[in-house]
Amino acid sequence: MAQATLWFRHPIFRTLIMGLLAILLTSCRHDEKPIGMSLLFQSAGMDVGVRRFDPDGIRGPVPGAVGGVYPRGGKIMSFMPGDSKHGMPKFVEVEWIVSDPATDEWWEKNITNRTDAYSPKWEKDYQEAISKVPRYTKRIDLTSIITPELITQVRADYQNTELKVIITFNNDDVSIQAMAEKWRQNK
Repeated sequence: MAQATLWFRHPIFRTLIMGLLAILLTSCRHDEKPIGMSLLFQSAGMDVGVRRFDPDGIRGPVPGAVGGVYPRGGKIMSFMPGDSKHGMPKFVEVEWIVSDPATDEWWEKNITNRTDAYSPKWEKDYQEAISKVPRYTKRIDLTSIITPELITQVRADYQNTELKVIITFNNDDVSIQAMAEKWRQNK
């Protein structure tokens, strides 16, 4: 007599159930909840052009020209929970250029008001102009700024709170601070 195989003993079904169980258990871990994050780039000095913002040496967001202090100036970039697959960075390398009146005047005269934009001669002059602009680079350790306590505070109310990182350029220097920002009130 043939024996009937129970449906829950089928290898595909068991694999599917084990996979769903693993996903459920992984998502229940409190310390692994992804968090949202916003980056606020602002300038307290001259206008700056951000050329690189690389967390842990990986190419990061580049807001371009940043002038003034937020809310009138500055640029904000927001990231949804789970956008970063690398976790919290340990350091960031920042490269920026600072505008100055002499370079701005040269730029207006030799680059902006030209009819041959993007020609080989214009490209050569553009590269010359960029090479004259003061350029700065700084590596900042984030472990003392984005602390485990701060991450825990954000994760405690991860649906209504985000990690806000403020990057402030002041001519030849840059500083970074982080905070937990409640962006939505609980219902």
